Amino acid sequence: MMTSITKTGLAAILSIVCLPEVIAQNADALLTKLSEKAKNYVTVSASYTSEMVDLKNDFNESMEGEIIIEGAKFNLDLGEYVVISDGVTVWTYDTESNECYVDDAKILIEDGINPSKIFTIWEDNFTTEWKGRLLVNGKDCVQINLYPSGDDEKSFHTLQLFIDDEAMEVVRLIVKGREGTDTEYNISQFETGVQISNDVFKFSENKYPGVSIIDNRI
Repeated sequence: MMTSITKTGLAAILSIVCLPEVIAQNADALLTKLSEKAKNYVTVSASYTSEMVDLKNDFNESMEGEIIIEGAKFNLDLGEYVVISDGVTVWTYDTESNECYVDDAKILIEDGINPSKIFTIWEDNFTTEWKGRLLVNGKDCVQINLYPSGDDEKSFHTLQLFIDDEAMEVVRLIVKGREGTDTEYNISQFETGVQISNDVFKFSENKYPGVSIIDNRI
């Protein structure tokens, strides 16, 4: 159960960022520019709205979330779950059950999307496809699809990026799940260079009275 929750949470992921027509229909060139820009971010704070659509069970769910990133560390608030990592350990807190699952970051993140690398995820063994231009939230965007290369174990088969290539920002991300569940993320606020306390990247039991800690580490 924990693996499923965490994959959803991490793949839920989400937040993001992104070139003039001079790059024409070259997906790799545009993504290279995105990587160059993203690597200059010391810290990131972003808010988003998401909608999950379960195609098999005809179920929809909408929510709002926030993510804070500094290097390999992140704090991802998914509403029902809060996923925190200091780069070594991942804490997944279930707000309904008041339980916190503790895992090794390296092992857990291999199964899904690493939020700390969301701005350069395309560098991690994906093939890319330029799909064209369309209007997203009132912005003229480029759509680029990412497909995991040689890895059928991931919980998703396609990532769709919608990039405002004038502002160099990703405004929408759609995760196409293998089990028939798609999740769409729309970025509503994005800031870089914000001051962040290290406490944000550690789970504090004092903030959650009575919390049950379930340590999955070997």
